[in-house]
Parts: sequence; C-alpha cells; structure tokens
Amino acid sequence: MGAAAGEVRAALTRFAARYADGRFFDAHEELETVWRRSPELPMRFLQGLIQWAVAFEHHRRGNAHGARALLDRALANLAIVPPGYLGVDIGAWRAAAPGLRAAFLAWERGGPRPDAPAPRFVPPAGPT
Repeated sequence: MGAAAGEVRAALTRFAARYADGRFFDAHEELETVWRRSPELPMRFLQGLIQWAVAFEHHRRGNAHGARALLDRALANLAIVPPGYLGVDIGAWRAAAPGLRAAFLAWERGGPRPDAPAPRFVPPAGPT
C-alpha cells in the first residue's frame, strides 16, 4: 500500500524545514519512509528530492564526485514530473540546475569548490 497524501504532504513540509536550515541529510531522511511506499511516479519524484538534498550534503562535506553524481541522478528523476507535481514548486531548482551541474562538474575535474547555495524549496500548501 502506498503512502497517504497527507503523510506525503507532512513529510514534504518537514523536508522543506530541514532543507531550509541546511540540514540536507536530515531533510533526505524525512522522505525515506514515504518514498519507499509510493507508487512509481511519486516514488521517482520523492527519490529526486532525496538525491538533490544528498547532492548538497556531499557539497557541504567536500565530496565533489558525490555532489555531481547525486545531482545528475536527481535531475533525471525530477525531469519526468510536471511543474507543480504534488503541489511542490521546484522551479528554482530547475532554473539553477544547469549552473549547478556545470559548477559541480568543474569542481569534480579539479576546479575550486563552488559557492553553491541550495535553491529554495517550496513545500505544498495545505494542511499537514
């Protein structure tokens, strides 16, 4: 059985709070349970959010390869969902993605660690 809509919305709200605080590992943990219990499309979307957060955790820890690899995986999963999916606006993420990918790739190839602030995440509106 899949995760209930209210449970997913509550997890996304908790994810947003941890992500906004720069607690990327903790943010990813907030989605783990609902991600594993979701049907295909929500699962891919939630997995993309998890991977995005983990990419920034790798950046924070100084792991260039991990940051670039997880960002690439996140982008692949997030590319398949329409704008506003599950009431979430990831427009800022999509706009930042090409520049972030280029910066992480240059870093992975030996360039300096980029100043790459995590773009804002807007959780779905509504009761949690």
